[in-house]
Amino acid sequence: MAFSSSWALVLTGGGARGAYEAGALKAINQLDLDVKGVYGTSVGALNGVFYCQGETEKLYKTWQDLSYSAVMSVNASSTTNVYFHVAREILSFHLLNVKPLNEIVKENLDEKRIRDSGIDFGLVTYDLSKFSPVELYLSQIPKGQLLDYVLASANYPIFQRQVINGQTYIDGGVYNNAPVNMALEKGFKKILLVNVSDIPFSLPQIPKDVELKIITPSGTIGSAMDFNPTEERRLEQMGYLDTLKAFGKFVGHDYYIYPPKSPVLIDALLSMDATELSKVAGIFDLNIGGYSHDLAVYGILIPKILQTVKATSFDSLNLDLLEMAASTLDVNRLIPYTQRELVMAIAKSDQKLRTSFLFFQISDNSIVESVREICKFIVSSGMKC
Repeated sequence: MAFSSSWALVLTGGGARGAYEAGALKAINQLDLDVKGVYGTSVGALNGVFYCQGETEKLYKTWQDLSYSAVMSVNASSTTNVYFHVAREILSFHLLNVKPLNEIVKENLDEKRIRDSGIDFGLVTYDLSKFSPVELYLSQIPKGQLLDYVLASANYPIFQRQVINGQTYIDGGVYNNAPVNMALEKGFKKILLVNVSDIPFSLPQIPKDVELKIITPSGTIGSAMDFNPTEERRLEQMGYLDTLKAFGKFVGHDYYIYPPKSPVLIDALLSMDATELSKVAGIFDLNIGGYSHDLAVYGILIPKILQTVKATSFDSLNLDLLEMAASTLDVNRLIPYTQRELVMAIAKSDQKLRTSFLFFQISDNSIVESVREICKFIVSSGMKC
């Protein structure tokens, strides 16, 4: 039970989606978690050894420029041509040559540094010669063969086979794409699973005294063979931000917002004069003339909004409204925002919205337009938020 107070990382396979894991590992490094074990399958094993070696930043940069030609020997000038090449090879009963990927691994990883890191490591592969799954810890892998076994774990079914000591291996994802069991067997009580798999898998029974935290992508992550630098940078950023949010660094459902001190939208409504408040009310086709200021806010405007946006507190209502407006106005999601920065992004948006009413129910666009108006007031008045 030497690892009971430390974290174990479990990294799934997922091909090009491993870029998400690279972003997650960068965040884990910044969070300064006490990681003493890393267990991975396929690209998870590849990313895992980079982490054990202390090369998180190098891994992040490598993924940013990882193209098809950096993974496989392919002569193609476009993504369409790459897919044609892959299809032709498969239909010709040929497997893809992944010599470029093998060279990246062997040029950038140092087995001695990994073994001396003090971090336990484990991987999953599958022995085709024996039709048998193989789960190996670092201590079980013969010296000088660690990187060979890592490449065996990442031997995607359409790649040329990895042969070690006369035995033929294939990607471990065909057996166990999320080796949580390996972390449990080592006695870890805190396990962080980063899941980019599209292969269904089952988890072992988790003991009551074990904390299992699972991080899954908050957006689309594409296909396992989409080695596109632009897409990989998007995935890295998503993995980075999702992981920080999982550890409480951000709030919000879809956006990444540093925890605000107060619900600025509510504060702004209470700070508006009668003319400014009437302008917001007009978006909902409401007449607040004759009502006191606070009653107009608490008794008319907020209840009207709550007919569509359900919330249990002003804080949650504030965040829901900001996110709803930002999403509708196509404000970039994959950026960390302070509350003020998100308010400014919403206020600056000039996207046209069509407000409409149906059987006296307000539309989502009406709410978004009102939030944008409030944000403009916040910016113009210099309100603190």
